[in-house]
This record gives sequence, C-alpha cells and structure tokens, in this order.
Amino acid sequence: SVIPMAMKKRADTVTDGAKADDIVANAPVSDDHFFVVPKVVE
Repeated sequence: SVIPMAMKKRADTVTDGAKADDIVANAPVSDDHFFVVPKVVE
C-alpha cells in the first residue's frame, strides 16, 4: 500500500487445548498422548 495502514491484530491466546485424547483416539498405536511410529533411521 502506498499509504500507511495499521494492521488488524488478534489477541495471542490459546483457544484449543486439552484434546490430546481426541487427537490420538484413532491412532493405531499411541502412548501417553503421543503417536507411536516404527523406527525409520538406524
């Protein structure tokens, strides 16, 4: 823009959270809210 404009900003707040159980619910293998994947690099 050729004229100075103030950018609209939103508050930096956490709105999602405490959904770890929902996120890993469909994972084939999970451990303590983490996805368990096979080792790829030896």
